[in-house]
Amino acid sequence: MQEILEILNDTKWEILKEISKRETSATELAEKLDTSISNITQQLKILEAYEIIKRRKIKEKNIGKPRTVYSIKNEIIYAIILKNNKAEKKIFKIDAVSGLIFNTLFITGTEDAFFILKFMLKHEEILKRCKAIGFIKSTKENVELFILTDYIDEIRAKFSNLFIEDNIGKTKKIINWTHNEWEINDGLNRKDKYFLDITNNVQTIYDPDKILENILMRRRKI
Repeated sequence: MQEILEILNDTKWEILKEISKRETSATELAEKLDTSISNITQQLKILEAYEIIKRRKIKEKNIGKPRTVYSIKNEIIYAIILKNNKAEKKIFKIDAVSGLIFNTLFITGTEDAFFILKFMLKHEEILKRCKAIGFIKSTKENVELFILTDYIDEIRAKFSNLFIEDNIGKTKKIINWTHNEWEINDGLNRKDKYFLDITNNVQTIYDPDKILENILMRRRKI
């Protein structure tokens, strides 16, 4: 796994950033990165060999050959720790728990991450009841989360507008915007402004079955 670090040069990293946004073809990557298709193809083969990306063919309407597109295969986290008496690099494969922790830290920063993670640990039932959790925004007083669940009434009754205190006595209110898949998909079908806005602003922090990821990919196409 550590060998991956050696191949992530500038070109391959730029390719991975584009593929992480959506499934992408070699031609699209060459145009986006202003380089030759042969160069992109060579880099893609290396990334495939390390099982970082995968390919699939999709049929285009009224067009001859299927198009090959690439996506992320194995989700990973590359972490560096540098402090007195400790300097280490490590790669983690992302699972539901590590994804929750690292996504929260990356997206929100350490202060808001403390409030969110304490909220999850204190009310761990919420992870059992929800399909996905996203971060919307924070202020000095509040943290706003997006909750995707089939237990809307229960989540709203138990876990909305709760106050969480940090280790120095500062408190923030956790505000949850709670919906199920049907509501989100119906709202996007109708191009309802509320659902368009909320899915445009949310960033994924917990999504074990990639349900929210698929919703956000659909939102980007509207």
